[in-house]
Amino acid sequence: MNVDDGSSHGPSDRTRHLRRIASLLPLATVAAWVITIFVPILDSGNNDGPRIRITSLGEDPFEPATAVPGFFAVWLLVVVFSILPLLFGISRWWSGAAMVMAALLIIILVFAALNPPSLMWDGQTADGMPTGGMEVALPDFGFFVCLVGALALGAAGSAGWSADRSRPRRQS
Repeated sequence: MNVDDGSSHGPSDRTRHLRRIASLLPLATVAAWVITIFVPILDSGNNDGPRIRITSLGEDPFEPATAVPGFFAVWLLVVVFSILPLLFGISRWWSGAAMVMAALLIIILVFAALNPPSLMWDGQTADGMPTGGMEVALPDFGFFVCLVGALALGAAGSAGWSADRSRPRRQS
C-alpha cells in the first residue's frame, strides 16, 4: 500500500498538475494571436467602400505600406512570452508577469471595444451629388478569440503562481 506520509520532498500531484496547466495553457494564447492575424478583432463590415479592419498585426498585416511596427512588437512580445514556459519552465516571476500581461491585454481589448476606431468620409457621385458616411470598427469574432487568449494567459500565470506557493520548501 502506497501511503504519502508527508515525508517526501518531491512535488505533489496537485503541484505537478498546476505546473503542467501553467506551461500548456499559454499555447491557447499563441493560437489566439496566430488566428487573429487572419480573423479581424475589430471590423466595420463595409465591403463596398472604406473599411476599418484591425487584426492582431494591424490593419493589413501583409501590406508593407500600412504595417505598424508597434502592432508587430506587441504581437511578438505576447507570442514569445507565452512560449517561455515550454522552453524554460515556470517561475514565480513569469507567473506574476503573465497575470499582469493578461490584465493589460484585457484592458486594451475593453478600451478598444468602448472607444472603437472610426472613419468619416465624403465625396461626390458621378452626377455631382454630395455623399459621405462614417465607418465604426466594432468587435468581431477575433475580439473574443483574443479575449480567450488573454484569459488563458492569466489563468496560466495564476496556476504557475499557485504551483510555486504549494511546492514544499527546504527545511534548514
